[in-house]
Amino acid sequence: MSTDTLSPIDALSAIVGAAHVLTGDATDSHARDWAGEHQGMPLAVVRPGSTKEVSEVLKWANRTGTAIVPRGGGTGLTGATAAGGAVLLSMERMRAIREIRPESRVAVVEAGAILSTIHDAVAEHDLIFPLFFGARGSAMLGGALSTNAGGSNVLRYGNTRDLCLGIEAVLPDGQIVNLMSQLHKDNSGYNLRQLLVGAEGTLGVITAA
Repeated sequence: MSTDTLSPIDALSAIVGAAHVLTGDATDSHARDWAGEHQGMPLAVVRPGSTKEVSEVLKWANRTGTAIVPRGGGTGLTGATAAGGAVLLSMERMRAIREIRPESRVAVVEAGAILSTIHDAVAEHDLIFPLFFGARGSAMLGGALSTNAGGSNVLRYGNTRDLCLGIEAVLPDGQIVNLMSQLHKDNSGYNLRQLLVGAEGTLGVITAA
């Protein structure tokens, strides 16, 4: 049966599992930003566990005209993830470090990975991930990319966009785009990944980089 005939909660539960669709009081911790100044009760909080599930959620939202607000660690202070009446797409389950390639100084990481976890993982290979700021123990990579975060090392290493070689993302219609690359210098074609960095989820949901 098509999920379009189900209620929003049932449709989302069919995609990600009922345990990963939060409603009512269970959404309280997601309804405000870190400062607590910007609040908005979401219709539901959905926690996909894979890029495929993100794709299916966005396909459903596109068909039904449902607003989606992506959310990382919730450490922002500007109210960008206030999702009053919308479905809040939390990336907290997608936190795998898929691969570390010490020889090319590249890590492939899912959007929900905590920055401090990435720091620890690459340190085991005598490498650093130079994106450091105060919320590194709770901020997620996807949020840092979506806001083009700078941090304390920005003058030496640049913003997050300067550290990003490639991106995997899901477009609003549910299409998965793979813009991954391990090339430190790549002058081929349009640099589409840079459109997604700093876009705060308005052009698509970053699932890995």
